[in-house]
Amino acid sequence: MDLKWQEIGFDSDNIERIAHDGQKLYVEFKKTGKGYYYEDVSYEIFVRIMNKEVYSKSEGKPSFGATFNMLVIKSGFIGEQYR
Repeated sequence: MDLKWQEIGFDSDNIERIAHDGQKLYVEFKKTGKGYYYEDVSYEIFVRIMNKEVYSKSEGKPSFGATFNMLVIKSGFIGEQYR
């Protein structure tokens, strides 16, 4: 499977890159180097993450990580480690 990765590490404290295959959201993290996929996360959520819709409380600006945390983690999606 060829994923079209979005390299966002230059603008994110914790996410290195992110991709969506139509059914799963893939996220690779900077600090741990681990990669996880999240089943049944809609493409709409992926787009919202890329648009940084949620503000980081600590930084006071729109954030990939804060948006991912709010829309994926706090919504109850469980990641499966693949890397």
